Amino acid sequence: MLPGYSYSDNGHQFTTERHTTRRNIEFSQGHLCMELAVPNSLLKLGAPDKFGHEFTHTRYTAATCVADEFAAKGYSLRQQKLGRKTELFIVVTMYNEGDDLFCKTILALMQNIAYLCSRKKSSTWGDNGWQKAVICIVSDGRAKINPRVLSVLGLMGVFQDGVMKNSVGDNPVTAHLFEYTTQIAVEAESMEIFGPKQGIVPVQIIFCLKEKNAKKINSHRWFFNAFGPLLNPNVCVLIDVGTKPTKSSLYHLWKAFDVDPKVGGACGEIYSELGSGCFKLINPLVASQNFEYKMSNILDKPLESSFGYISVLPGAFSAYRYSALKGVPLQQYFKGETMHGGENIFAANMLKTEFYALS
Repeated sequence: MLPGYSYSDNGHQFTTERHTTRRNIEFSQGHLCMELAVPNSLLKLGAPDKFGHEFTHTRYTAATCVADEFAAKGYSLRQQKLGRKTELFIVVTMYNEGDDLFCKTILALMQNIAYLCSRKKSSTWGDNGWQKAVICIVSDGRAKINPRVLSVLGLMGVFQDGVMKNSVGDNPVTAHLFEYTTQIAVEAESMEIFGPKQGIVPVQIIFCLKEKNAKKINSHRWFFNAFGPLLNPNVCVLIDVGTKPTKSSLYHLWKAFDVDPKVGGACGEIYSELGSGCFKLINPLVASQNFEYKMSNILDKPLESSFGYISVLPGAFSAYRYSALKGVPLQQYFKGETMHGGENIFAANMLKTEFYALS
């Protein structure tokens, strides 16, 4: 199911046929940036009335700089060029997780964005609310990503095979960016394709595939320092692959910031998937994790919140006001990326659990 192939629906089974294409590559301000046509067979899976450029073409950019220089070097993002306001900017960090975990998280996020669009009376959301939300998927290492995840991204129209470059001129590529507005998701268990008929609305996706493995904090550096200044979002949501937010989780997280301008960070309850009849509690690892989550939600978080300060927000699913993070908080957070032996042991321990620096 890789892009560059033709797809035919046969009871949700797909046959592929390789096409050879030639492209004239143009440089924009010295940067390699290409608009790649999406196969018609994929367009038919989306809404037939949405054939704008963002639906028919995937935008590929080969970045040759570090994350902190992305904006200064003149790189741009499609959301920025379209002049849209970004209310919610969601980062999904991943390494080599399987396609089942990836599909579970992405489908849940897309269903959450559909819920935002269903808020007809909201002054912020409504029918075109999807234009104010962007999902940023950051994968830590080109050689580490699961090939089946690339296949799913290809089916969604977000990724195209055979276009990534190792260098631009004499400069090695540090990250590969794919941007596309999709209406296709894949259900994790059945691998069934979900589209407009299942209530999926258009979703703007940025897929950042880092050339080298540089750890999770560096993935967040690309999110906050490379893409954040260009989109200037109101609320940033951090989520790990494998986390499945419930239908209205994003809305309620965003609402906490909307009703109180003093809120800088927020999180909801995280709980383990226990299965039918809670049979997974037989596993002592699941039982202990479930106990830890429950104690944190019942005792720790309410007590800390009553004092107006939470010591740490869960990295698996939390949200921050972007304006509150800019400057010193992010500088402190990214110290953990380069801190090694010989540093102050207490500072090193705090930064090892990276989200203490943000909270």
